Amino acid sequence: MNNPYMIGKHVYLRHPTEEDALGRWHEWFSDEETCKYLGDRFWPNSKEAQLDFLKSLENSNRLVLSVVTIEDDKHIGVVSLSQINWVHRYADPAIVIGEKEYKKGPYSLDAYSLILKIAFIRLNLRTVRSSRVKSNKASEHLTSLFNYTTVGEYKNLVCIDGKYDDIVVGMLDRESWLKRNPEYKQVSNESKI
Repeated sequence: MNNPYMIGKHVYLRHPTEEDALGRWHEWFSDEETCKYLGDRFWPNSKEAQLDFLKSLENSNRLVLSVVTIEDDKHIGVVSLSQINWVHRYADPAIVIGEKEYKKGPYSLDAYSLILKIAFIRLNLRTVRSSRVKSNKASEHLTSLFNYTTVGEYKNLVCIDGKYDDIVVGMLDRESWLKRNPEYKQVSNESKI
């Protein structure tokens, strides 16, 4: 493992590197299948654009981490917390597993579990928000599995495969997350403001 920030069962998260940007990361965000449900990925990506993105993270309200396999130290994706609001203590988590052979199996769940742990325990956030395309069954499964509460929908907001689809908006609060992860209850009680 190289400079792990958070370690799971199958993957660990670490600071993204220039080597990541110059590797296959830029290719994931040009891949039609990977980008199908991403809200802002319509233009082709390049190594230069990925390096610019990496540099832009230095002073932002976003935490982006590389997802790396424990078994072979392979960079397979990224997770993030975006739109971090330090006053109201919320953020928007996201995950992209770019390497196709790792899309199925425990890697996504492990990485997403880690980014929630970072949000609620390390960063002391109170709420994470989600927005997903209604027809995206993988995202529906993920938000259901982690017990997000649906709070609304934007009807016919995005065009996927030539058809307009809804955006489902949800949220997960720290107390609900802690009920499912009681081993962190003491840590959370010590960090409350």
